[in-house]
Amino acid sequence: MKSNDISVYVHFPFCVRKCLYCDFNSAPASRETMRAYTHALLTEITAKRSLLRGRKLSSVYLGGGTPSLMDPGDIADVLGAIDSITTIGHDTEVSMEVNPGTLGGEYSKGAGGDRVAALMKAGVNRMSIGLQSADEGELKALGRIHSLDDFMRTYDLLQSCGVPEISVDIMTAIPHQTEDSLQRTLETVTSLKPGHISAYSLIIEEGTPFGRAGEESLCLPDEDTSFALDRYTVRYLKDAGYDRYEISNYALMTPAGDHRCRHNLGYWERADYLGIGVSAASLVGDHRFTNAPDVDSYIKDPGAEHAEDRRISRKEAMEEFMFLGLRKTAGVSEEAFEEDFGVSMSSVYDGVIKRYAEEGLMKRSEGRVFLTERGLEVSNIILSDFLL
Repeated sequence: MKSNDISVYVHFPFCVRKCLYCDFNSAPASRETMRAYTHALLTEITAKRSLLRGRKLSSVYLGGGTPSLMDPGDIADVLGAIDSITTIGHDTEVSMEVNPGTLGGEYSKGAGGDRVAALMKAGVNRMSIGLQSADEGELKALGRIHSLDDFMRTYDLLQSCGVPEISVDIMTAIPHQTEDSLQRTLETVTSLKPGHISAYSLIIEEGTPFGRAGEESLCLPDEDTSFALDRYTVRYLKDAGYDRYEISNYALMTPAGDHRCRHNLGYWERADYLGIGVSAASLVGDHRFTNAPDVDSYIKDPGAEHAEDRRISRKEAMEEFMFLGLRKTAGVSEEAFEEDFGVSMSSVYDGVIKRYAEEGLMKRSEGRVFLTERGLEVSNIILSDFLL
């Protein structure tokens, strides 16, 4: 049974320049367009207030694109609109994605310290910096706008301003990457001791410059090397004191606190979330809906019909419970499955669970089912078998 908690995702589809691998809804835009978009966000938040009213706000995630390009006043307006409907409490996680150089650098409008202070005053208490690699050649190959120095200055800025939670994103299996270059990236990041690290494997998406170029022209690591790089990442971060709590996510678990990303945990546990902005998806109860992708149309009519709007079937909900929940290293609860669906997990999935357990890829212990370390390596294959 779902709790009364809800999360909010707000999409900001603006960036300095689209990265070569990116298939998110994002593009460069003028300040006037950004401000008009903010007004549209406020209109949508007001229109959907009934979905938030009376709910406990677990987290807010400001994603993109590059939300750190936005004027802090716009961010304050958006968070203020949400807070006026359902309180952003002292325990609400409020995350914002940050690109190096956009908070007091070449692509920034205003002094970095002032911008960060204004964002924190608005309610942002967690910032996620997209480093991707500490190797300058790899950054250029990815089409990133920043250098390693830009990242270091941004990290130092956030730390000196007292941002409570800092996360860093890195990537594996990227063009020209070797174990040595990955080691330098991991050394750079772990030496800073951020509370959270995300390590994603590059996926070549259709329609992106990388997708059009074709994998054979990108100097990508071969499949065996990619697996080795992923294993190296897992081992290195474990030795550095980071707990792997999801396939691609790691957190320091200290007596001072739990640094896992609460917002993303909500996705993997199928908690309710409301998406605001172009292309933003929502799940409220068994109702899934997604906003249309066009920015100009959204600015003109933020209340337009959703691109997708439907009820999720019981079968789909079961599938999502399993293939999202099994991304977590803690896996899924058999008791929670039965509570949600009125039948035991064994009655639906016993065959596939036993098969992968016999192969050493899955375990069942103390009422939970989870992937082993070997199972996490081939999770894409395993998780697809939980589709009914």
